[in-house]
Amino acid sequence: MPSRKTTTPILASKTYHLFNRGINAQSVFFTDANYYYFLKLLKQYLSAYCQFYSYCLLSNHFHLMIRINDFVCQKGQIIADEVAVGKVFANQFRSLIITYTMSINKQERRIGSLFSARYKRLEVESEEYFRYLVFYCHYNPEKHRVVDDFKNYRFSSYQALISAKPTYINKAFVLDQFGEIDDFINYHNMIHEERSLLMLED
Repeated sequence: MPSRKTTTPILASKTYHLFNRGINAQSVFFTDANYYYFLKLLKQYLSAYCQFYSYCLLSNHFHLMIRINDFVCQKGQIIADEVAVGKVFANQFRSLIITYTMSINKQERRIGSLFSARYKRLEVESEEYFRYLVFYCHYNPEKHRVVDDFKNYRFSSYQALISAKPTYINKAFVLDQFGEIDDFINYHNMIHEERSLLMLED
């Protein structure tokens, strides 16, 4: 597992776990509309630059699993250099955060930054780590005692991945990493049960 203390570069064709929280761990989502707006901005700002694998939004932080595209098109030009592609994505992500922050600042009558200065990112380098991080994103609301059962949380990708409804999550790829949809569900149940047993033993 990569170290959180190292700043991981964003490069083309790489898969990452991105996460950040509100400044001083303060809230960044205040109403249901805020959550939906952030999800809308993800699609609007990033869908041309990455594949989405999973997400979870909590009141004071978020988790994303994404894969940076092999190349991007900007101003009519194809960019394929891995570093340059990473910079384009980073700029888009920064614009997303600025747009969301401006909206919340207006809503809450506040000024200044909303999120911690630098979002954290860890490269996902193995299939096993990929599967666990998908679970971890989905389990987060239960871990933080927001809900009793993570499967019922509205602002994670769990339901989108098991539903037949259209989604901008790359559902086919994610489910393929587990086998079939039943394997995806069983994996979540198995790891959840293991974590629950560990908590009982503490």
